[in-house]
Amino acid sequence: MKSIIIFLVSATLFCGCGCKTAFAQNQEKPFAMAKVKVAEFIVTGMTCQDCADHITSALSKKSGVVKSDVKFPENTASITYDSAFVSEAEIIRTIEGAGYKAEVKEVASKSGIKKDLAPHACCVPKKKS
Repeated sequence: MKSIIIFLVSATLFCGCGCKTAFAQNQEKPFAMAKVKVAEFIVTGMTCQDCADHITSALSKKSGVVKSDVKFPENTASITYDSAFVSEAEIIRTIEGAGYKAEVKEVASKSGIKKDLAPHACCVPKKKS
């Protein structure tokens, strides 16, 4: 009896057919062909952590969004998405559909150094006396 159960479980785990089991690979889009990207957004209009949770919930329902990390204190969102299914413009429309404003955050300058919209006090060059 144990061997039958082990066989059935292992057959389910390693099923490579076109069936819709939880562990079967999607035949329409193999894993190697996914075009996963990460984009940073500036989100305005949030007044509390519930706002960030509301955006996260809206993004989780969007096809192609793999992961979202919305931070209320920083007014930012880091979205991991499959560019074959969703674009940055669609992500912005989803956030705006939830009632907030969003724009793509400029992450790198020509020199390759990250830049924020407003530099922190520790990052501003000090004047030489």
